[in-house]
Amino acid sequence: MNADTLSRIRIAVFGFAGLVCLSYSAMALAGNTPRPFSPWLPGASGFAAGLVMWLSAIKAGPRAAGMAHDELFWAEWGQAIRFSYWFSISLYPIFGILMGLDWIAPSTSIAAMGTAAGAAPMLVFCFINLRS
Repeated sequence: MNADTLSRIRIAVFGFAGLVCLSYSAMALAGNTPRPFSPWLPGASGFAAGLVMWLSAIKAGPRAAGMAHDELFWAEWGQAIRFSYWFSISLYPIFGILMGLDWIAPSTSIAAMGTAAGAAPMLVFCFINLRS
């Protein structure tokens, strides 16, 4: 396995785990329920993504893993984290207004905000990486 394959695996598992978290958030908002499907699924998908990436890096070896996690990876990951931080912060006033208007329940807002904040860095990283 080479560094390019390892980078593709990373994009695939980040995209999968991010989409699971985003789906949970969107479905919680759409149904105004904090539990649209099993609440273990977003965490399990993130854990599985980490496990797949870790096992893939071990199989690829230290040289390929180092090449896949080079300066460009860290720069793109840093951009994704910076965006996701401000995205997550912006959710507080938005959801505060929605709860103040009684459009969503507080428990739903916590579930939706938490999974949206978890999805943001993974999906933004995929977007940044795939556009370049």
